Amino acid sequence: MNKTKKILIVFISIVFILLFGFMHSVMIAPRKLNVRTETIMSNKIPGSMNDFKIVFFSDVHFNGYVDEERFTDIVELINRQNPDVVLFGGDLFDHPSNKIPGEITQQIATNLMNNIKAEKGKFAVLGNHDLESSSTRDMVETILYNAGFEVLNNQSLRLRNDNSGSIVLTGLESSLLGHPDPVTPFESISTEDYSLILCHTPDTALEVTTSKADLFLAGHGHGGQIYIPLFGAIYRPPYAQEYYRGTHELENMTLDVTNGCGTTKADVRFLADAEIVVYILKSK
Repeated sequence: MNKTKKILIVFISIVFILLFGFMHSVMIAPRKLNVRTETIMSNKIPGSMNDFKIVFFSDVHFNGYVDEERFTDIVELINRQNPDVVLFGGDLFDHPSNKIPGEITQQIATNLMNNIKAEKGKFAVLGNHDLESSSTRDMVETILYNAGFEVLNNQSLRLRNDNSGSIVLTGLESSLLGHPDPVTPFESISTEDYSLILCHTPDTALEVTTSKADLFLAGHGHGGQIYIPLFGAIYRPPYAQEYYRGTHELENMTLDVTNGCGTTKADVRFLADAEIVVYILKSK
């Protein structure tokens, strides 16, 4: 084989790979939902919470590229995990102040969120898109309330499997368009409690300096949506600059950032698959 043919074969191969990658990132990856399972083991988790299952999902961005069919797929996938508790990390709609959801769209969102089943409770924080205006905030909070979700705005509560033991869940407001309080909610928490924090914006974790924190869950960064090895993410919104994907060991806790379920700005994902995350608690 002469040199010209070798160069031509290499060129055609590169074009094919790039074309396949483009088609997959546009036509398949945005609609593909993965289930990521993580085991959380700690001697602060009581025996009564052993095998307790928490499902975390975020960034639906409904009424943008995510339509009713894709939203339904998210809900059905969550329910197939048989969660004890479901946590929602915010951004129910995509730019709702620009593309205002009508009554029918709001009712669809309410019905689908209500269809999520979790025997021990459903909890949420608001994302920056939920907070675009006072009217969007009121709309999303109403939808979540009617769907059986409790919205935590700089508040803490206890998750229980029975009456003998518990872990603590704290919901912090988004740093983008919100006002997180990284101090007050932790005043009533003991260092002996296993402490789980839910917040939309991952970089807010840098503001949490308390020793009463174990696991910080966030979304917002979409895993970059388009992630190129060695170069990093194409999409890195404010407050997802330092952390926008993956698990990170901080000085005082673990930060886990989900890729989220939906897309924004462009309906494309590359090496940043959409996901829900299942956390299984283990008493150590």
